[in-house]
Amino acid sequence: MKTISTKCTTLFFLLLTYSIAKAQISGNQVYGNSGSNDNASHTNKTTVINNNVLSVSVSILMNAKADGFVMTLGLNEEAETVKLCNTKINTRIEGFLAKVKTLGIKKDESYIDFISQTKVYDFTVDGSTAQQIEKGFEIKKNIIITTENITDLEKIITLASEFEIHDIIKVEYFNDDTDSIHTQLFEQALAMAEVKKDRYLKSFRKKIVGTPDANEAFEVYVPKNQYKTYQAYESSEIQTHNNNRNTNYLKKLARKNKSFYYDGVSSAGFDKVINANQTEVGIQYTLTLTVSYKIDTSI
Repeated sequence: MKTISTKCTTLFFLLLTYSIAKAQISGNQVYGNSGSNDNASHTNKTTVINNNVLSVSVSILMNAKADGFVMTLGLNEEAETVKLCNTKINTRIEGFLAKVKTLGIKKDESYIDFISQTKVYDFTVDGSTAQQIEKGFEIKKNIIITTENITDLEKIITLASEFEIHDIIKVEYFNDDTDSIHTQLFEQALAMAEVKKDRYLKSFRKKIVGTPDANEAFEVYVPKNQYKTYQAYESSEIQTHNNNRNTNYLKKLARKNKSFYYDGVSSAGFDKVINANQTEVGIQYTLTLTVSYKIDTSI
């Protein structure tokens, strides 16, 4: 009886430890929306279908660091006239770009994109009458900067704030030669498909006739589409008693912080993952190759 009791106690603690470990690994992201299945695991199979065709599938995931970044900053300026408005915004832009040059960013690595020029209106109030009047103009422009150094991004943001440029519109990631990455993944997938095919033929003593058919899917995943959000908090409710139904009260909600995190394509289910331990957010590439071989049925 003691032995059975000891085993049950041990099993209980093992299950409890496993449960705690799972909770630690999942983190606060469990508060997010888990309904999305964008980054579902890949499942690869080697099968023979009914018409005597061997179909071999190989999937590869590559995590690649970006070769460069394109940052877009937005700013606006208001003034009584178009000329004054344009002068003021250009002064801010020129001062900012002069500081950016100290980071080694060349003139041809920046571009000013004119966005809009609009009239600005306000109201004058005389007694009970409010009249809309033309107050001036507003000009909006974007500054687009290219850099190869990821550490420049934060420096650029800090320099921009000195000129009251606070709108970081977006940051694009890019690789210089996507074609070579595609070729690399294809060649590796083809070699792995050959290994799978040969293993099957050897195991079941089959032979191939004719030439194979193949199709592939090459996908590129950039960071801007891979971020998710969640809010981790527990809240209570206010309940009024029936005898206080007519009592007016004000409920002020506390501000809840919203968290964002990078959730790239999961490595689960791939035949091979290149740069699996890369911590720097970059660009992900996937290639799935399916090769179909006709089996000799005369044997």
